[in-house]
Amino acid sequence: MLMTFAKFQARSGAVSSLLDLAQALVEHARAEIGCLEYGCYQDILDTNTLLLVGRWTGQEALEMHYESARFRELVHHFGEYVVEAPPSVSLYSVVEVDHL
Repeated sequence: MLMTFAKFQARSGAVSSLLDLAQALVEHARAEIGCLEYGCYQDILDTNTLLLVGRWTGQEALEMHYESARFRELVHHFGEYVVEAPPSVSLYSVVEVDHL
């Protein structure tokens, strides 16, 4: 299982437009095969900062997500509303920890 974290900083006055794009991306991702969870989170102290978090069954599902036409279309438009592109993206493997 994999988790993705993508952090975006909206330009001044553009957070509403960025949230609209993020909502469309969330809806798209949640409908994809292999997506276990996908959500958008807004920083409490800096409302111009958004974090997209995804949980995927594996690398193949994540690659299908990245290669989808809708993903590419939406991400292309993110650049219009963010301070810098590309965003900070991190990929994590989920580790099962035994309880003591």
